[in-house]
Amino acid sequence: IPFTRSRASMPFRLTLHYEEGASDKYYQLSMKLPKKWVSGYVSKVTDYFVECYNGKYKDNALDPKKIHAENAGGSKFHADDIVEVAFIHKEHVYIKNGAPPRNEAKRLEEKENDPTLLTCQNYGCQYRYREEDNDAKACWHHKKGPVFWNGYKYWACCSDRKAYDWNDFMKVPGCVCGPHTTEKPKGAELISPTIIAARQAEAEETARASVPKLNDINNYTEKTMASKPKPKPKPKEVLPDGCARCVHQSCKKLYEIAKNHEKACKYHSGHAVFHDGAKYWSCCTENRKTYDWDAFEKIPKCCIGYHWDGSGSNPNPGK
Repeated sequence: IPFTRSRASMPFRLTLHYEEGASDKYYQLSMKLPKKWVSGYVSKVTDYFVECYNGKYKDNALDPKKIHAENAGGSKFHADDIVEVAFIHKEHVYIKNGAPPRNEAKRLEEKENDPTLLTCQNYGCQYRYREEDNDAKACWHHKKGPVFWNGYKYWACCSDRKAYDWNDFMKVPGCVCGPHTTEKPKGAELISPTIIAARQAEAEETARASVPKLNDINNYTEKTMASKPKPKPKPKEVLPDGCARCVHQSCKKLYEIAKNHEKACKYHSGHAVFHDGAKYWSCCTENRKTYDWDAFEKIPKCCIGYHWDGSGSNPNPGK
């Protein structure tokens, strides 16, 4: 069981070093932290260090917003990290030039839960912001809307940057710069083959509404059915004597029944899945997805067994 020290009963000591620039400006500060500081932010410690340093080296004063703390291994601490979590008792901490890193995970969490933040409605932005931080160069976004067609995702203004994956699509950088806004874009209409087809269907529906309706739905059905040619039955495949057609997915081969054996057929036990442009087999892991048909056809089969024409019991139980 690891030893755990009690912060409340034992002092918390740190040794801070500043070794940037000229060696005659190096500074070391050993300190015993007040109990309140131990559960507070790292910035409290670094601010105190800067205050002490500037009191000694007034001609080389440090800016508390332009320095940060690191451990001996070079790991940087956020200004809002908790002291007792970030540091170890009697640890040597190094003060370095450069603003402390942003705690992006914490910032994102705060933004998600902050009802006072506005959400930008520019295409491809969705950034949450405050109006006082907004300016003419705050937002890089797209001037035209998204297009989703045949598995592709792209912005109408950047049609040369097509993507299949949603995350890749959202990473396409904006092409215009301007202020954030809460107003949805106007005049930059989404145009895609799907929208065009929907408009055509709407126009056809309007045209049909202007045609006089039949009083009797039965008459309408009879006339419609009479005008349609009867479908021709699909001719049954004539197979050579002693041969059969394998019904396994990704096989479908014609085989000689007498030569069928337990390693004759390589096939997929699942079914083909086509979703959002991706192609894969349900029996294989999803990391074998592909968007290209030829690559999909070349995915290695996951089962080996007898050919089967679908009649009788499956000669490959459990596959």
